[in-house]
Amino acid sequence: MKNDNDMTKKDHLTKAYIGNNKIFADVVNYAVYDGVQVITPEVLEDGNTVATSYIYKGDDFKLTFERTRDVRKIARKNSGDKTCYMVFGAENQSQLHYAMPVKAMTYDVLEYICQIENRKKTFKAISEAKKAGEEPLEASPDNEEFLSSWKADDELVPVVTIVINFGEKKWDAPVTLHEMFDKTKRKFQRNKVIREMIPDYKFILIDPHQMSEDDFERMDTNLKTVLKAIAYARDKNKIELLEKIDTPLDRIEWEIINKYTGMGVDVPKEKEVKKMSEGLKKYLEEREAKGEAKGENKLSALINSLIDAGRNDEIQKVTSDAEYRQKLYTEFGIE
Repeated sequence: MKNDNDMTKKDHLTKAYIGNNKIFADVVNYAVYDGVQVITPEVLEDGNTVATSYIYKGDDFKLTFERTRDVRKIARKNSGDKTCYMVFGAENQSQLHYAMPVKAMTYDVLEYICQIENRKKTFKAISEAKKAGEEPLEASPDNEEFLSSWKADDELVPVVTIVINFGEKKWDAPVTLHEMFDKTKRKFQRNKVIREMIPDYKFILIDPHQMSEDDFERMDTNLKTVLKAIAYARDKNKIELLEKIDTPLDRIEWEIINKYTGMGVDVPKEKEVKKMSEGLKKYLEEREAKGEAKGENKLSALINSLIDAGRNDEIQKVTSDAEYRQKLYTEFGIE
């Protein structure tokens, strides 16, 4: 298990970064609107990340159900409008979560319960105003509406949950509720009647390990560069592509890259920036030097093994024939 302090640091970094309205708007526009700039930073407002539901039993006893999101934003129709248009939640994952559909669904359900609970409070205020002989804010609900804590023409505010995979592994965990049923035998998938009877739930996933270059280009901020670094850092065929990126990154972006890739790049000071190409130059040079040193150590170990085995006549060949050298590495178990 990874160090708790390291996990906490990662959590704080990604919450602060994704919590920035400009970055969050980019997340939503990419994940929901396919890169079209629909949501602007100005219409986003921080929301309470804690959702709580109270289940009453009698007059003086209640059970509390509470969950806390990583980031929650309320979207207005425009910057001057106070009407809530949508609620967006983001979950930043440093590791795979195989029960994420249920976790995300729980967040969304609590959001809807809170909306209904707030209407219940409004109904109570209407009743108290009438008793006090005051003019209520709106017309009183009828009996059915009062019992429902919801008027016939009330509308729920849509809630959307987006999961961002910052981890080193490709997301192969479930994305939908249906994927969690009987995953091995697939009885659920074959049983059309049951499958159609149980409503499915799907969260939106951003996984850099499954994104193409075109996908990255549909992002409008440095988030695409941060996610590229996470996706390419351990891919020897792609990491050099990062060196060609001249995007200047700030301190928090470099800290996230370091934490999630282990690059160990020197981060710039507060309010300073460093280009991706500059930051990676030293890292790639050190990586190449380590690779050369490792190669020399492997070759030395192989030569010693050949000498011990009395196969001195093969030493010249292993120094010049890479394919034969690799064959002997396998033979002698040298990694």
